Amino acid sequence: MQSFSSQGQPRAVWAVFFACIIAFMGLGLVDPILPAIADQLGASPSQVALLFTSYNAIMAVAMLITGVVASRLGTKRTLLTGIFVIAVFSLWGGFWNNIWLLVGLRGGRGLGNALFVATALTAIVTLSRGGTARAIILYEAAIGLGISVGPILGGVLGGISWRGPFLGVGALMVVAFVSLVGFMPRETAQKAVSTGKTSFFDPFRALRHRPLRVLGLTALLYNFGFFTLMAYAPFVMGLDAHGIGWVFLGWGILLALTSVFVAPLLRRRFGTIPSMALMLTLFAVVLGTMGAFVHVPWVIMVCVVVSGALLGNNNTLITTAVMNSAPVERSTASAAYSFLRFIGGAIAPFFAGWLAELYGSAVPFFVGAGFVLLAVALALANRKHLKVVDKAEEGPSAAEAFPQVLVGDLMNRQVYSVGLGTPVHEVLKVLAEHHLEGIPVVDEDRRLVGMIGTGTIIRSLYPHEKQTYDLFFTTLVTEAEDETGVLLSKVKTAVGDLPWTPKPRRLAEGDSLETAVRLLSRHRLREIPVVDAEGRVAGLVRRQDLAREMARLVVRRTGNGPEGQVPAS
Repeated sequence: MQSFSSQGQPRAVWAVFFACIIAFMGLGLVDPILPAIADQLGASPSQVALLFTSYNAIMAVAMLITGVVASRLGTKRTLLTGIFVIAVFSLWGGFWNNIWLLVGLRGGRGLGNALFVATALTAIVTLSRGGTARAIILYEAAIGLGISVGPILGGVLGGISWRGPFLGVGALMVVAFVSLVGFMPRETAQKAVSTGKTSFFDPFRALRHRPLRVLGLTALLYNFGFFTLMAYAPFVMGLDAHGIGWVFLGWGILLALTSVFVAPLLRRRFGTIPSMALMLTLFAVVLGTMGAFVHVPWVIMVCVVVSGALLGNNNTLITTAVMNSAPVERSTASAAYSFLRFIGGAIAPFFAGWLAELYGSAVPFFVGAGFVLLAVALALANRKHLKVVDKAEEGPSAAEAFPQVLVGDLMNRQVYSVGLGTPVHEVLKVLAEHHLEGIPVVDEDRRLVGMIGTGTIIRSLYPHEKQTYDLFFTTLVTEAEDETGVLLSKVKTAVGDLPWTPKPRRLAEGDSLETAVRLLSRHRLREIPVVDAEGRVAGLVRRQDLAREMARLVVRRTGNGPEGQVPAS
């Protein structure tokens, strides 16, 4: 059974959460040493900014394959592969003295980060209890903690040598790797929902959905401002690595606090899109202020810290919106959205350095502010197409009257299962006695390994290529001796020798009613097994369970009948 903390989350969620903190420490570790790299390697600000450009460009393209890789390797192995790649390229970068080699190695790290980041978000949302919004708050909290601690650690290591943060990232990734290996369950356990193999083209197909496309383009534009601040602000502060680290520590702390505590309040009070527009508009004002006072270091420092609060709110709001914006798998939505937003993150750093070299240090901030305002205009212009997001995010007020229904609330916990060695005649007996269409196949530890249904059994028992009604006619009506003998022999066959469905689609107790309905409808299933964090069968969700629950919700929402009863006509 699942092992829960006081917050009610499985161990797998906390393992990924801890790994996310360490992974995002790596982003902030490098920020304080950008001026030092430029000085010691004889590079210009625009060349140093390519460390962000190569990283984000490779990550944007790699996001398109994360779903394909994860569907074949599984979530845990994909996470571990991503961490391994990050560690290798980070450690390697600490031993070179050439800016162009560092740029290339940062691109390699972007590949690892793509595999890790997209899969980590999907894993936390899928495995977490309490719904999508709560899971994303947990994910953003990990980002905030990692980003806030990273700069000060980077400042300390960068004060020793600019190589220190690169080596530090590699060492932290080793810790994250060990954490996931030790605490995350085996592969079948952590796959809360198996949706089958995905295609490279799925993210592009997902972008046909206008809400997802609009949010992705909004993030692309907004990232011009975000990475202008990240990549260029350190050059105008006039501080050493330690000082830059302390400034970005304050930035990261505000980012973490607002993403967890303030963003949900804004969402409930004003709705997702209006809150995003407000935060981005204020961020544009901050960038404009930095441009106007670019030669006043203390103003730049204050603006960087204040921007953390705005970015923390916006990150949670837009990520939650993306997860609810399109009727596709979460991993696919995440890949499509990340592809677009990291394009902006790839162009902006080099663009900011190039503008500063040509037109002066104030221009990158003004241009960044302009792009952020374009993001606001795009979101508001398409607001009518984002109604599904606003409705989803305004839902908590309705949830006070109609609490969110989770799979654990409606599943049938009296679930029957069979082992690989169970004879077919015993399976048929269980299916008939309990009026079931299918039954989970489990191993000796009750971990789900497959599903077997009446259709599979009938097709396996019948020796000829005839229709199902022919089988019943010959065996139950005419009782032909030859076919009866064959059937009596075959019902002794073990389940493991039949073509039952391996790696079936499954649910977790923390999944929503919407997720269950979507899977049953999309794949035309009659029932889906529910597994705990250890991969053991905890229950079964059937069509009639969902129909009954939806009918109850409709009655309660329309107010027909006391306590869920439909009044007699």
